Formats: sequence, structure tokens, C-alpha cells
Amino acid sequence: MATPLRMAAYHEAVLTALRALPWVNSVEMYPETVTPVVTPAVFFSVDGWERDNHSDGQLRVTLSGSLWVLVDRAATSEIGRPEVYIRSAAADLTQWLDGQTFGLSMVEPAVFLSADVDETDPQWDDYWIWQVSFTQRVALGADPFATDNLPLQRVWLGIAPDIGAQHVADYHLIYEGKSRE
Repeated sequence: MATPLRMAAYHEAVLTALRALPWVNSVEMYPETVTPVVTPAVFFSVDGWERDNHSDGQLRVTLSGSLWVLVDRAATSEIGRPEVYIRSAAADLTQWLDGQTFGLSMVEPAVFLSADVDETDPQWDDYWIWQVSFTQRVALGADPFATDNLPLQRVWLGIAPDIGAQHVADYHLIYEGKSRE
């Protein structure tokens, strides 16, 4: 079973992986920054998650995530046609994202869902924006079969209905292992 994912570690791993892309000038959480933005930029967010049907006893979820690619609408010496550049950047990000684990062993490869123009927020009117959506299966819960305390040192037997904290004295020691010392 997988080590449970720590959400802060997941965010940092995604941001670190995005910062390694050579064409990206700015990487941040969405929507932490308001204009102006140094572009090309990529914003990241976890939009939510749903329970995943996994039967090993560990809580697993499917995360929904988004990456927003931003490029200034004004042409520059490096980006002559921003509207074409943003589509190319979104396509490159799509290819990079699909199958990505962001260097984490406890996540399954990301699955690309869609890429679309995003013109919903007027504060970003100075930019071409594409949203790239994906899902990723991760373990959030503790491993119910973790072996941190093995081998067993003692096994006690209680017989119903005389069980629980009020009947500790009624339990019988049926196994005692060797000392670890």
C-alpha cells in the first residue's frame, strides 16, 4: 500500500516540477497573484477530490487539478503571435502533464482530461489563458496494514461479551514474543 499523501508536499512537488519547464517564467498557486504577471506563466490548483473505489482498506481519492497557462496579449520580440503561442504552450503542457507523477511515489500518473480557453475572470483580460484539467489517483488515508510495529510482541484473547476496556483483567495472554533488546 502507498504512503499517505501530504497535501502540502503534493502542491510543492507540482510547483517544483512546473518551475523546471524551460519556457515557463512564473509558477504560482491559482489565484494567488493578480496582474501584472511575468509570462509565460503557469498557475496550479487542486479543485477537489472524490472517493476512489479501491478495496485494500486505505482511503484513496481521485484529485481534480487544473493548470492555467498565461501569456500576455501584446506581442513581444520573443512571442510574436501570442494567440498561437498560448495554444502551443497549452499543447506542450498537456503532453508533459499526462502520465506525470511529479516525483512522488504515492501518486498514480496524472490523466489529462481537457484543455480550453479560459476567459471567465475579467481581472485577467490582459492575458491569453488556457486551462488544462487533469485527474490523479492518490492515497490520503493511513495504511491499515502498516508493519511499523511488527513483529508482534504480545497477543491477548478476550471472549465476548467480556471484552473492552472494562474487562482488561479478563483477557488471556496467548502469545509473547522474544524481547527486542
